[in-house]
Amino acid sequence: MSFYTVIKTELNNKKYILCALAELKRRGEISSYVQNEKKNTIEVDRDGDKISVQEKSGAFEIGGDNRVLNQFSNRLKQVYALESIKDNLPLDFEIANETETAGEIEILLKG
Repeated sequence: MSFYTVIKTELNNKKYILCALAELKRRGEISSYVQNEKKNTIEVDRDGDKISVQEKSGAFEIGGDNRVLNQFSNRLKQVYALESIKDNLPLDFEIANETETAGEIEILLKG
């Protein structure tokens, strides 16, 4: 038996959430995602598990099955941070190397 759970996050930039979802799709961690402009939600398919990302009061909430939501939420926050870092690098820096080991992403900057 599983329960529907909602996790409130401090993620507040839709641009980075969409970039993070695109990166997760590229890495094969989610099957697909669809943005619904009318409902202001993003529906994510994670190999059959349905997850909803919705903006509430300036931040985003993630809702779905309790069994997968915690793991997905942590991973989304990690990739969101990575996308934010990539987008906000000063012009005199660039990413020289990006590696991921056991769920930890390491980036090496070159400046």
